[in-house]
Amino acid sequence: MHTVFLIPREVGLTILKRTQEREQILQRKGCRWLIHISDFIEEENGHLIVCNKEGDVVKDVCCIIYPGVGGDLWWDHVQLLAQVDKAIVIFEEVHPNCIVLFVFDQSSAHTLLGPDALRAVNVKATAGLQIGCTCKS
Repeated sequence: MHTVFLIPREVGLTILKRTQEREQILQRKGCRWLIHISDFIEEENGHLIVCNKEGDVVKDVCCIIYPGVGGDLWWDHVQLLAQVDKAIVIFEEVHPNCIVLFVFDQSSAHTLLGPDALRAVNVKATAGLQIGCTCKS
C-alpha cells in the first residue's frame, strides 16, 4: 500500500479598513479583519481536493473563518477535528487503497486535547495503578 502524507497549512491574514481612497490613517485595534485559512496539502494535487471530469473542484477540505469581535470563533481543536474528519472522507475518495499519514507541527491548536482525553497529570500512580477519572458522570 502507498502512503500519502497530509500536512496542515494555516495562514492568517490581517486586512486594514480604509476610510477613503488612497488614505490610510492610524487604525484602532477594532478596524481590522482577520482571515484564517486552514487547509491540507498533499504531494499529488497540492491541495486535498476532488475534481469532476471538467477539472472543476467539487470538494475540498479548506476552511476559511473570520475570527474576532463580531466574527467567527477562533480556530480551535473542535474545528480542527471536524476538518480532519472531512479530510479522511475526501482522502478515501481521492486515494483509494492508500494509507494516510497526517503530519502536524507544534501549533497550539494541534496540541489541544478533547474533553474526554486521558491526561498524564490525572493518572494517579498508587499501589494498584488506579487511573483517576476526571469525567463527570
